[in-house]
Amino acid sequence: MQLMRLTDVPSTGRERIFYHSRFGAVAGGLLVLAVVFGLVVFGWAKSAWPAYLSAIVVFFCFLIFHQLILARFRPSNWLLRLNDDRMLIKFRSYLNDRFPQSDLTVVLLPLSELRSAKLVRERQELKDYRAHAGTTTKRRKYVELAVSGDCRQLAEELAKERERVVKGKAIASARYEDFPVRVTESNQIQIDWAVVPRAQTLLDALSRHTLVYPAEASSKDFVNLEKLPREQQEARLRELAESGDKIGAVAMARRLYGYDLTQAKCFVDELIGKKALHQ
Repeated sequence: MQLMRLTDVPSTGRERIFYHSRFGAVAGGLLVLAVVFGLVVFGWAKSAWPAYLSAIVVFFCFLIFHQLILARFRPSNWLLRLNDDRMLIKFRSYLNDRFPQSDLTVVLLPLSELRSAKLVRERQELKDYRAHAGTTTKRRKYVELAVSGDCRQLAEELAKERERVVKGKAIASARYEDFPVRVTESNQIQIDWAVVPRAQTLLDALSRHTLVYPAEASSKDFVNLEKLPREQQEARLRELAESGDKIGAVAMARRLYGYDLTQAKCFVDELIGKKALHQ
């Protein structure tokens, strides 16, 4: 296992690239513009000024978020590159490509270091803070790679990347809390899979090099944590934050321990930092 900068990533021309769909981004943008056009036509036909106002609001939202669409057309829009004997995993989100290129953001993993791979479909029960005493369900899909190499340096760089995003001030004008790669305490690399081609394409290719387990379904409860020991509560909160729902983790910390907002945010950040130190 080797960590490297994005600018040092070699390209062989024979690699399989997994990236966020450009078609989906364009389709979403066109749908928003169609809504704007429909509101304008409705307002003109019915002489309804609220429709014009709504069209203006939606269009300004499109202008704000159009960078998310453009990001999918940049060269940095890739998550994983697969060659005959190795894979490259980029753990910096393509949305944060304005960060310094001098940072270590790619891990080169020889396929000989893979012990196993599998697809996990996880169902999460979460507290719905918009509804009183309500819950909501979130579904998450990721590829889990068990490796024989030491993941401590990777865990340290992942923690640094999270620190840049969460606490950075002058690094970039826009920062997105999107962390597609995690390392577990059992030396496994988890890669959130929201890219194309589908995960099975990767697993089929890896089956020639390592053991590929059948897809696994799991369910986790992030709502009823009161009766769990403190250690397990903290593990669930950390996992919730690392899966992309830091707001939910902060809200749950306030509920469990009576923290105010600032205390809860610091507590969750410290939980993530503790994990990096212990790996």
